[in-house]
Amino acid sequence: MPRIPKKTKVKRLNLELATNVRTRMELLRDETGAHSLTEVISRSLAVYDYLWAQKKAGAKLLMQDSEGTRELVIL
Repeated sequence: MPRIPKKTKVKRLNLELATNVRTRMELLRDETGAHSLTEVISRSLAVYDYLWAQKKAGAKLLMQDSEGTRELVIL
């Protein structure tokens, strides 16, 4: 995901995170090829927003692995 264009209005946000959360975000940045921690947060928010909208619409999130299928709870 490219940087936000200069024409787009932005708001600065200062976050205080537990060390383990910051470490996990950095790992996700590196594993996914995101350009920044901001991009990790933006992608995460997009996924959460989509899942929440689907939950409100009555959808269920199912995960299937070698042990079978189970429903994931969206908080």
